[in-house]
Amino acid sequence: MYTEAQRRAHIDNLQRFLRRIQRAQGHLQPLAPDGLFGTETAAAVRDFQRQNGLPVTGTADYDTWTRIYAQYLPLIVGDVLPTAAVVFPPSADACLSPGARGAAVLAVQMMLNTAAPHFSSVPPVPLTGVYDADTTAAVRRAQAVFLLPVTGVTERATWEALALFHNSFAYRTPLPWLLGEQ
Repeated sequence: MYTEAQRRAHIDNLQRFLRRIQRAQGHLQPLAPDGLFGTETAAAVRDFQRQNGLPVTGTADYDTWTRIYAQYLPLIVGDVLPTAAVVFPPSADACLSPGARGAAVLAVQMMLNTAAPHFSSVPPVPLTGVYDADTTAAVRRAQAVFLLPVTGVTERATWEALALFHNSFAYRTPLPWLLGEQ
């Protein structure tokens, strides 16, 4: 059931996306997110549609939403500070593999669970702190998503990709949820 709180959260996300795009374009007064689809939001959607060759309706249909998100995503990736993988083992050749245990494995599992709702191919895993078969399978799928060598082992590049994604999207509503593709 689609609740009023979910609707407002989705509108707030849309407004944040549009605001970030407007800021990149140098708008003097970018849209202020308030979770209400009022005249200012409709005007911002129409402006976006006009600028991007979409039918100018003022509603955020699938094509409009997809195009807004596609323009928003590279902007926020550029906003993110470089990720510091402080719990990852410091040696250059360190890796986490099946059988490993501890806080670093728990961190990998948490980062995988951040990715799971965003990528249907990455399954959520139990938070056990043990690098088990579920964790290995999820790491393999995440590596495929991030275009990394698919080994099932978390080395520094896999850790950095997961950490960057987690830092960027941990508190964002997954696009498939917004589009009703659950």
